[in-house]
Amino acid sequence: MEGLTFLSVDDVLLIHADTIENDGGSHGLRDHGLLDAAVAMPRQQFGGAFLHEDIAAMAAAYLFHIAQNHPFVDGNKRAAVMAALAFLRLNNVTRLPPPQELEAITRRVAAGEVRKEELTKWLRSHIGKPQ
Repeated sequence: MEGLTFLSVDDVLLIHADTIENDGGSHGLRDHGLLDAAVAMPRQQFGGAFLHEDIAAMAAAYLFHIAQNHPFVDGNKRAAVMAALAFLRLNNVTRLPPPQELEAITRRVAAGEVRKEELTKWLRSHIGKPQ
């Protein structure tokens, strides 16, 4: 997969700040290392191949690792969802999951009830192909 646009740590920090401004909550980064790790996951490679094999798996990695790592003081689930959606939009995916369903599965991810592989399958069935 060539030509993908990935999010940076600064992008995710801005996404988090926007969600807190719009929806309320506490600003603040709890652990920069956990944020760095979460944001790096989708772009990880071994032997020149991405470990997350498609755009749905990469979006799932953003959502899963930000929600699970809890790098922020508040708003981790919201930031996780918005980061995944931003990644999909940046890469020209126009069919996105219904907000209520995305919220429900994100809560389950944060509670440890959904594995990343399950989230990836769910996203594959709920998003369109990049345009």
